[in-house]
Amino acid sequence: MAADPRDDPRVAELCELAMSLVPAGGRGELAAVPGADALDVALSALRSLAAERSGARALDDRCERLEGLLEVIVALVGFDYAKKAPISDRNDLIDGMAAGLNMLGEELACSTVSKTYVTSIIESMIDVLIVADRDRGIRSVNQAACDLSGYPRDELMDRPIGLVFPGLSAGALIDAGGARDERVCLRKDGRTVPVSFLASVMRTDGGQIHGIVCVARDLSESKRAEEERWRLREAVHRQAILVEELSTPIIPIADEILVIPLVGTLDEQRLSRMTEALLQALSARGASVVILDITGVRTMDQQAVYGLTRSVGAARLLGAQVLLSGIRPDVARALVEIGAELDGVATFGSLQGGIVHALRGVARRGQLGPAARPA
Repeated sequence: MAADPRDDPRVAELCELAMSLVPAGGRGELAAVPGADALDVALSALRSLAAERSGARALDDRCERLEGLLEVIVALVGFDYAKKAPISDRNDLIDGMAAGLNMLGEELACSTVSKTYVTSIIESMIDVLIVADRDRGIRSVNQAACDLSGYPRDELMDRPIGLVFPGLSAGALIDAGGARDERVCLRKDGRTVPVSFLASVMRTDGGQIHGIVCVARDLSESKRAEEERWRLREAVHRQAILVEELSTPIIPIADEILVIPLVGTLDEQRLSRMTEALLQALSARGASVVILDITGVRTMDQQAVYGLTRSVGAARLLGAQVLLSGIRPDVARALVEIGAELDGVATFGSLQGGIVHALRGVARRGQLGPAARPA
């Protein structure tokens, strides 16, 4: 007769092992089953354990999938729209959430500028950009701010903006609603750099103040260029004065005789300056004879003749005698054709002839005595 398997000690050991794997709260229920032998109890224990492990595996799987969704949400918040949530073939609620997040990432990628793109723009700016708040100081800077100030990025973070822009604070700028002016940037090495400065209050969508945004541009080159332009203007002005003085020189050859040699082209502006200088010299020196030498004048047009006529008339009003020297044949012909009114003006072919005539006249007046001189 065959032995009963339930009498095998190994079966008893197997039953005890199965019962030990069952949680303590469920052992009583299994042992209380009426009419159940040890093998039945062991099988019930193993089935309960298998069901519990299957539920745990399903829970672990759901947790893992939920963690994947959380990673995608964190990526979206950080402007990373490339990360996608995996979708299983279960078509359950988690799969629906994953599909929705993937669609949201695609829409944001098409309609929103990425954080990397914005950062690249800010870092490539040639202007200084500093973001600060009232309590913590500098929160963000771009590379231009580091280059201009001479500070590495980590030495600027959490420091007051007065470190870079003396006399300023984030709180004062926020209270003032911003600023726009020219000031200096204080470098780490102690040198100052002139900058144009603009500060704007940064607000959230709800209108709450978030901080202050400061933008500055280095004005060193423009300041140097402006100074160079002023130096050039001064040099040109000095040269213009020198040219003007050289273009209408007044040469005294005796106490009562002045010679004005005219060279080049006689335009209206130059003749006007010459007349003004002549009248001032006559008044200052008390000269009685003026010799206008036109030997170096290239052409004599109607405008030049009229200008000379006005100069002659102005000198006569001050009691001076006017002589015209350097009359060439072509100039004489031009004066006749134009019909110049030079009555009473002695003309000479050379400056030497004019000077000799003037000296003789002065000498004769000196021999006649003061009472015989013209008034």
